[in-house]
Amino acid sequence: IEVIVRQMLRRVTITNPGDSHYILNEQVERSELLDTNDKLRKEGKMIATHADVLLGITKASLSTDSFISAASFQETTRVLTEAAIM
Repeated sequence: IEVIVRQMLRRVTITNPGDSHYILNEQVERSELLDTNDKLRKEGKMIATHADVLLGITKASLSTDSFISAASFQETTRVLTEAAIM
């Protein structure tokens, strides 16, 4: 259950981009944002703030960086087509 909940909560919405490269209301990976904020903090710049996003199990699986993982879950044709185009 912990793994599923972690996957469902791994994305955040940017509420204030601060001095980062993010755009207002952009959805990004939580870990990526935390890394960016650490770098900004070390440089003495304003960090980005965020709001948590709770994704459903299907959306969480389909929004993964691994196209194999997404393809094995649901919407296989669409996921493989997108991966082939990229």
